[in-house]
Amino acid sequence: MNQSLQRILIHLALAAATIASLGAIGWVVTDSWIMPHVAREGWPVVEVPEVSGLTLEQATRKLVDLGLDPTVDPERRRADRIGPDLVAVQRPAPGDSVKKGHIVRLWLSAGATTVPVPDVEGQDSSEAVTHMQEAGFQVSSLDYVTSNRVPTGHVLHSDPMAGTLLTRGSSLELVLSSGADPDSIPDTDTSGAATPKVAPRTF
Repeated sequence: MNQSLQRILIHLALAAATIASLGAIGWVVTDSWIMPHVAREGWPVVEVPEVSGLTLEQATRKLVDLGLDPTVDPERRRADRIGPDLVAVQRPAPGDSVKKGHIVRLWLSAGATTVPVPDVEGQDSSEAVTHMQEAGFQVSSLDYVTSNRVPTGHVLHSDPMAGTLLTRGSSLELVLSSGADPDSIPDTDTSGAATPKVAPRTF
């Protein structure tokens, strides 16, 4: 065996001995200090904060700042009182105590799947359309009929009627007043008494 090969074998043996020594030291440190410390003190524990109603960015920042691990579930949850894309459900629940690094699952809101048609009777057309859009509906058309009691351009009713449960994003119609029907204006007969003429479709 030549001298070069002998040197290589010696170096390999020294390296193996060094690695074994480091492993032994690591085991001693873990066994004598780290594990007793963990057994005595335990892992750091934090209280899960309330993040429902927050945006995903806000909720993530709040959880990460406490050392928790937020994970977003792809499934959306119905939440009548929480707007779309906000945190609707979290697990573990707010107030639960967990170890740092614990996963907190988040479900975002899909919004309410059905909402009632708002009552916009008596509102002018622009105000009524705005309220319908804020409630999540689309106004597909405006219909005009005569009315002796509602001013011109104001809402008589919606179709479907107020209070009807519809899926968010549904279309509906607003029925507006075109003013009093001329045929319903009181006329005077030969005796001088006022005789109203009433049109067949008035509201």
